[in-house]
Amino acid sequence: MKCVGMVVLVCLAAPAAFADSVPDLIKQLQDDKLEVRLAAADALANLGPAAKDAIPALTAALKNDKEPRARAYAAFALKQMGAEAKGAIPALTDALKDKDEEVRSVSADALGQFGSDAKAAVPALADALKDPDSGPHAAQALGRMGPDAKDALPALTAALQDAGVRPYAAQTIGKLGPAGLPVLTKALEDKDEDVRVYAVLALRLIGPDAVPALVSALKDKELEVRLNAAMVLGRFGPDAKAAVPALIDTLKDTSGDVRLQAAQALGRIGPDAKAAIPALQEAAKDSNEDAARAAAEALKSIQQNM
Repeated sequence: MKCVGMVVLVCLAAPAAFADSVPDLIKQLQDDKLEVRLAAADALANLGPAAKDAIPALTAALKNDKEPRARAYAAFALKQMGAEAKGAIPALTDALKDKDEEVRSVSADALGQFGSDAKAAVPALADALKDPDSGPHAAQALGRMGPDAKDALPALTAALQDAGVRPYAAQTIGKLGPAGLPVLTKALEDKDEDVRVYAVLALRLIGPDAVPALVSALKDKELEVRLNAAMVLGRFGPDAKAAVPALIDTLKDTSGDVRLQAAQALGRIGPDAKAAIPALQEAAKDSNEDAARAAAEALKSIQQNM
């Protein structure tokens, strides 16, 4: 949202210095001129929580202004108010069905800022996942609610089949914790490579409980799936020690990049990966210089910490 019109100076200066202007800005939200209403909403957004007295007026603008841009600006300003604007959650939830795509998207973003305080909006956000415009925003909003968004899991699972929403839906499923693990594990069997890749990346958010699923992904037919599975296992460090046998096998992968990630993962697992020492010694002779270097470094990491 950019500042326009009569109140541009409010946007350019320190918000606290203009807190006294809030009453005038509230009046301008009802001005006949669209540019004045937009500028007022934008200025209030820049003031943030310092303009909390404007929340009722912004909520009314979101619900009643006939101009889509004015409604979108009002939703954005409410988002900038933070926790002070929790009372606007019902209006923002209703705005997910606004006829304007920007209003729907900004309202979803605003709801996400409230985190678990907006859990009453979970059903509406789950339904919004089907919206090609606001779907990604709805998925991200649900992700900010964490496990409180678990009731949206069926809708998020379905959204994995939507290319536009998929990356965000997968991440949100990962943020659901243990409840999301079966869904992401099942997604590793999907015929669409992209679904499997995003499932692997989301498993990182589950934590060490995802190790068995990631081990299975090391055998995927697609390079990107294997590559990311090895990378995620490496991020778990010693918590991925159960993956050591599979990572040893992966040191023989047809892709040098995958072999490199497998070696790095073993190095990060540390002494618990000592069974990999013979395989890493062999891998240190890899024709791929980067993979060979990673194997040598992994050997050093394992041996010096034993």
